[in-house]
Amino acid sequence: MEWLSKHAELIGILFMPVTYGFIGWLTNVVALKMMFYPLKFVGIPPYLGWQGIVPRKSTGLALKVVNILSEKLVKVEEFFDKIPTDKLGESYRPLLGENIPAMTHRIMEFLPADLKPGVAAREKEIVAKAIAESEQKLTQITSHLKDDVSKVFSFKNMVLRNLTGENTYLLVDLFQEIGKKEFKFIGASGWIFGILFGLIQMVIWWLYPGLWTLPVQGVIVGYVTNWLALIMIFRPMVEKRYLFFRYQGLFHRRQLEVSEKFSAMFAEHVLNGKNILEEVLYRRISRTVVETINEDIVAELKKAGANTAGIETFEKVSDDSRKLLAAEMANKLSEASQTIEKLISRSMNVKATIYNRMKDLPGPDFESLLRSAFQEDEWILIILGAVLGAIVGLGQMFYMLAFSTPG
Repeated sequence: MEWLSKHAELIGILFMPVTYGFIGWLTNVVALKMMFYPLKFVGIPPYLGWQGIVPRKSTGLALKVVNILSEKLVKVEEFFDKIPTDKLGESYRPLLGENIPAMTHRIMEFLPADLKPGVAAREKEIVAKAIAESEQKLTQITSHLKDDVSKVFSFKNMVLRNLTGENTYLLVDLFQEIGKKEFKFIGASGWIFGILFGLIQMVIWWLYPGLWTLPVQGVIVGYVTNWLALIMIFRPMVEKRYLFFRYQGLFHRRQLEVSEKFSAMFAEHVLNGKNILEEVLYRRISRTVVETINEDIVAELKKAGANTAGIETFEKVSDDSRKLLAAEMANKLSEASQTIEKLISRSMNVKATIYNRMKDLPGPDFESLLRSAFQEDEWILIILGAVLGAIVGLGQMFYMLAFSTPG
C-alpha cells in the first residue's frame, strides 16, 4: 500500500492509455445503444428524456427504405405478375360460403326484439347476397392484381405497417443486422483510437502536466473516436491505397454480404405472401362481407317500418361485434392460406430479386441503406461522445489532482 501511495501519480500516468481507450469504447458503445434504444420514449415528454434515433424516426426511415427499393431495386408489378391469382379464387370461395351464414346470424342477434322476426325471415336472402358480393369483390381484387395492382396494393403502406408502430422493433432489427459488423468495429475502434490518444496524453503530461488537459483530451477522444469510426465505415467507397496498405469503407467492402442479409430479412418479414394477402385481400374481403350484411339488415329494418332512431341504435350496439367479426374472418382467411402464402412467396422470389440488384448498386445508393439510420442525427452521437469523454477526463483530473502537483 505504501508503494502504491508513493507511485500513485505514476500509476495515473501509465493508465492514461487505458483510461482513454475506455473513453473511446464507452462513448462509441453508448452512442450505438442510443441509436436504437429505448424503442419508446422514456422520461418526461416532449424534451426531458430519450427515445432511440431509429425508433423515433421510424416512419421517415421506413419511407427511405421504400424509396430505395422502389426507385433502385424492385418494380412491384414484377412480383405480382408471378402470383397465381386463379388459385386465390379457388382457395377463398369455399371459406366465404362456410363462414358468412354464422356471421350474419351473430349480427342479427343485436336486432330489436320486436323487429327480429321480420328480418330473420329474410336471413337466407341476406346471406346469399353477402356471399355473392364478397365473391364479386374477390374476383375484382384478383383481376386488379394482374391488370393494375396499384388499385388494391400500396407498397408504401405495407412497408410502413410492417416496420413502424408496434413493428418498429423489426426496423431496428433490420438496421442492426445489416450493420452488425460495422457496429462491432465502432466499439473496438474506440479502444484502439483511445489508447493512441492516451499515449499522446502521456507525452503531453510529461512535457506539461496541466490538469486542464485531461478533460480537454477526454472531449477530443470522445468526439474524434466517434467521428473516425463513422468515417471509416463509409469512406472511401472504393478501395484506395494509403502508403503501404489498401482500405475501403467497411460497409462498402461488405456489399455482397449486406445485400444477402437485407434481402433475406425483407423477404421474410415484409414483402412476403402473408403480408401481401393481408394488404390486398383478407381485410378487404372481411370488410365487404360485414358491410354487406349490415346494409342488407338495415334495408330490411326500413322495409319493416323501423324508425331512424331504432336503426341507429342497432348499428351502434352491433358496431363492436361487426369489427370483431371482420377481424375473425380475416384471421380465418389467413389460417386457411398458409399453403398459398408460401406459394406466393416462392413465386415472387423476393430475396433473389432484391439481392441480385442490391449487390450491384452504386456506392452512394448502397450506402444510404445504413447511413440513413443515423445520418440526420450523426452530430448527436458525436457530441454525446465528447460529453462522455469530458466526464471521464474530469474523473482522471480529480485523481491526478489528489496524487500530484502539476505545474
